[in-house]
Amino acid sequence: MKITSELAEIFGIHAGDGYMRLRGKKGEIDISGHLEEKEYYDSHVVLLFNNCLNLNLNARFFSRGTYGIVIYNKKVTSLFNDFGFPFGKKSLTVSVPKEVLQSKNLKVIAGFLRGIFDTDGNLYFRNNQSCERYTLFKRKHNYYPLINFVTVSRTLAEGIVCLLGKLSIKSFMSISYPKAKDCNKVYRITISGVERLEKWMKLVGSKNPVKFTRYLVWKEFGFCPPHTTLKQRKDILNGKIDINSVGL
Repeated sequence: MKITSELAEIFGIHAGDGYMRLRGKKGEIDISGHLEEKEYYDSHVVLLFNNCLNLNLNARFFSRGTYGIVIYNKKVTSLFNDFGFPFGKKSLTVSVPKEVLQSKNLKVIAGFLRGIFDTDGNLYFRNNQSCERYTLFKRKHNYYPLINFVTVSRTLAEGIVCLLGKLSIKSFMSISYPKAKDCNKVYRITISGVERLEKWMKLVGSKNPVKFTRYLVWKEFGFCPPHTTLKQRKDILNGKIDINSVGL
């Protein structure tokens, strides 16, 4: 199957929040996230998978306290496996499919990055309260944007950095070495600053309201309070609540 931007996004979603196992003849793909991401799954993920893979999925609640989709389809599990996704635990071995990594199509690259960001990435804003040379606004308000990806897979981390480079989005990768011998090294990719966030939104974007409303609040008010819910951010944007009354 030819790689498209839609399929690349599906692979990014699976790389972030998916699990594939052998179960009977068909196999199983399980993709789910936080309950607050229900709107993202209902309005985007289900439609993306159904349209691209010719499925008839409905999202559901899981007993483990998550929300998402399950696919029982041999053709789909074989497709994912053919593109390099393993059955069973993938945390240490998951990587960007080579067809995406080697692609010169910027929409394909953006699709994968959007999928993994919307499921396993993070957008947040920090202040500079410890530095007195900054203005009072910058010391009190979370105004400085950062996008983070965290993984224990070195190949995935290096693949993400490579894709970002193809979009000319500068990033920094750091490695955390655990004290315990039975723990894995953690790779963190960070994209920081206003210019890089705006470039990300222009080239990659986000379909997940949990992530995108943070950007919209920041864009409207110049900062985004921490520890807010999706509903609170929507209420801020709709003028229903005062932005200064939340995230305290």
